[in-house]
Amino acid sequence: MIVYPEQFNQPAMDYIKDRYMGLADDLMMVYVPMHVNNHWYLMVIDFWDKKLVYLDSFKSADHNETTLRLSLMVEVATYLEHVIQNTDFWDDKTIIPPTLSDFEPIYPDAGQQPDGTLDVCQWMMNSQMWLDYTLDEVNDNTRMAIALDLVTSEHNPLGETISDRAVNYWDAEML
Repeated sequence: MIVYPEQFNQPAMDYIKDRYMGLADDLMMVYVPMHVNNHWYLMVIDFWDKKLVYLDSFKSADHNETTLRLSLMVEVATYLEHVIQNTDFWDDKTIIPPTLSDFEPIYPDAGQQPDGTLDVCQWMMNSQMWLDYTLDEVNDNTRMAIALDLVTSEHNPLGETISDRAVNYWDAEML
């Protein structure tokens, strides 16, 4: 059973907004990492172009598996549609929230990676440079750069602690 946001009480909605979302007025994109059958892919809800984007650097050749992934994207988008319909998520109370279920699903060609790689993060990190949703091949150096960026990002509240511990570990090993 899915519990839709309109069934939440007001304190629950306030908690979601304050902890995870903020106001929706300036939303341009929402990144939703998806995990299905031990496989990660990324859904981007593109508010600007009104698209649901399926990004997968290791697409399945199994049509049923792809259909499952895409249907779960639509289900998550529909759920989020229910969230943003609540006027508490908008500073401008007169705005008509977008209907995510009307967004066009797109499945851009993307570079395919060897089995076992985790390249979904690259799309999220480089989104400001996108002209489209294609992804070039990623190597180990790129993966390490992504991992370091995620750990040391100003948005990671543990980034400084992790960096300090890494320096302390390195210093101890060098003695």
